[in-house]
Amino acid sequence: MKQLIRRNWRVIFIFITIVIDALAIGISGLAAYFIREQLLNFPPKPTEQIFGVVVYSGAVLIGFALVLGLYRASFRMDVLGQYKLAMRAYFFSVPVVISTFYFFKWFQLPRVFTTLFFISVSVVYVIGRILLRKFDVSMRNRGFGMERTLLIDQGGGGSFLFRRYDLLPEFGYNVVGITLWNGTPMESHDYKSIEVTHCHTVEELKCIIQDKSIKQVIITTFEMQTERLTEIIQACRETSTKLRVLSQESEELLRFAHVRDLAGIILFSTPRIKIEITKRAVKRAFDIVAAILALIIITPIFVITAAAIFFESGRPIFFYQSRAAIKGGKRFNFYKFRSMVKDADVLKESLLDMNESDGALFKIKNDTRLTGVGKIIRKFSIDELPQFVNVIKGDMSIVGPRPLPVEDLDKAEETKDFWKSIKDREKVKPGITGLWQISGRSNIGFKEMIWLDLYYIENQSILFDLEILFETIPVVLFGKGAY
Repeated sequence: MKQLIRRNWRVIFIFITIVIDALAIGISGLAAYFIREQLLNFPPKPTEQIFGVVVYSGAVLIGFALVLGLYRASFRMDVLGQYKLAMRAYFFSVPVVISTFYFFKWFQLPRVFTTLFFISVSVVYVIGRILLRKFDVSMRNRGFGMERTLLIDQGGGGSFLFRRYDLLPEFGYNVVGITLWNGTPMESHDYKSIEVTHCHTVEELKCIIQDKSIKQVIITTFEMQTERLTEIIQACRETSTKLRVLSQESEELLRFAHVRDLAGIILFSTPRIKIEITKRAVKRAFDIVAAILALIIITPIFVITAAAIFFESGRPIFFYQSRAAIKGGKRFNFYKFRSMVKDADVLKESLLDMNESDGALFKIKNDTRLTGVGKIIRKFSIDELPQFVNVIKGDMSIVGPRPLPVEDLDKAEETKDFWKSIKDREKVKPGITGLWQISGRSNIGFKEMIWLDLYYIENQSILFDLEILFETIPVVLFGKGAY
């Protein structure tokens, strides 16, 4: 039983966090009721009104906390970061609650009680988080939520990562050993009581993993020979140990608000087949329902866009393109509203030297091939709406890695080692939106986009999908990073 709890501690902890927040909301309601009627001596309000305010406000508060990623991040995030997300949820919720009661007129909102209630929520929430923090520290000291980790240092960088995990235990990485691979010189940094060993072969690495009961191995640099990387992956597979590699872009990616725990990109993890099957089934059901509802809601936009394209430049209304997740990967027909002139593909060859992106991305800020309607629908991502049909067909998901044009992938000059290391990008279906879209879109480079996608694949969940969808709304409305 203890091992089962330890293995699923992240889910259990998130559930406990939600329960504590729900209790904090309930206690705040009781406190506001007591202050209003016992201390301030206001005339009593009907119980159903008080109950309605507390329940509805609590649902809105927890709902915003979910879509802002507060609970998903609570397991791997510092307290200050959690407070910032909680404040966002709070400031979104208050106007929503007040405006809902005002417009729908369910009943007259008890103003004094509501004011006292929202003041109490902020105070009780902080108390609840302090208690939760003490509980979290106590459980981590018992080994729950902590993974025994081995750092493989080749060419330096190990001390930096060690310091980060030593200073931020909330990340959950208990570094119990440093391995210097193939004669890497010892760094001057004091590793405290951590044992530093040298390793040259797969067998030596397997012995270290087994002797120290390692659950996770992190390679501190992406610059490693393919043969050596293959040997390490082999050792981790044979010992059922999770393996991550720290990418060159890690520090750059840390500036994105949505990547809150970057411990490297996962290369191997022991699969939990039943959980993976369940997650895929839930995600597919969510995709189908969301895509059908979206198509019903956006039908007027569909019709207006199609008419505008037709009257400006005639047929075709839609644009079809062969896309894939990785070079040599599974291809599918990708649907969009046509936003460019009819011979755009022919003209592209003459514009290759003007490409403002890198890798398999082709982006020009002031692309002369765009039509008048095309500039508008590109800016607000209206051209992407036909991809809901791709979702219903099963080619795509609502949230996932960005599929790329096959011809651009074929022209990308990244090495074979690079494509081997990111093959997991094809583990999930491509998405209409994802971390790339909410982190800067066209302002993000190719490799940064790839690592963001791999981070999503490693951390995917319905909660994460909801968070990305919520953050997509302002990006679309304000046309951030789109061209």
